[in-house]
Amino acid sequence: MTKPKIKDILIISGIIFLIFYVVLKSGNKPVYKIAPIKEIETRIEGKETHIKTIEKRIGNEAKIISEITTELRSLKLSLDEFKAERDTVQIIQIQDTIIYKLEAENRHLNNIILDQDSVIVAQRFIINEKDTIIAVLKNDGKKFKRQRNLSLILNGVLTGVAILK
Repeated sequence: MTKPKIKDILIISGIIFLIFYVVLKSGNKPVYKIAPIKEIETRIEGKETHIKTIEKRIGNEAKIISEITTELRSLKLSLDEFKAERDTVQIIQIQDTIIYKLEAENRHLNNIILDQDSVIVAQRFIINEKDTIIAVLKNDGKKFKRQRNLSLILNGVLTGVAILK
C-alpha cells in the first residue's frame, strides 16, 4: 500500500511542477529589447509631422521656383528687345541678371531634392517601425497560441489523473 501513495505523490508533485513551470515561463522577455507599441507609434507620429513640415517647405520652394521662372521669361524677352536694339551694356546686365536668377533657381531646386531625400528617409523609418509592430504582434500571437496549447495539454493531463484516481 505504500507504493501507490509514493506514486500518487510523485504524479501530483510533477503536475504542480509543470503548472509552476508554465506560469513562470510566460514571463520571459524577448532576446532583443523591443520598444512598447505605444512608444513606436509615438515615434511614427513624430516622423509623420516632420514629413508634413518638409512637404510645406517643398511647396514654398516650388512657389519660389515658379516666381523665378516667370522673372526669367520676362528677362529673356527684355534680352531679345535689347539684342534687336544692339545695346550691349543692357544685354550684359540682363545676361548677368539671368545668370544670377538661374543660380538662385538651381539652389532652390537643390533644396527641394534634399527635402525629398529627407522625406524618403523618414518614410523608410516609418516603414521599419511598422514592420517592428507587425513582428511584435505576430510574436504575441504565437506566444498566446503556445500558452493556450500548453494549458489544453495540462488540462488533459489533470483530467486524466483525476479519472485514474
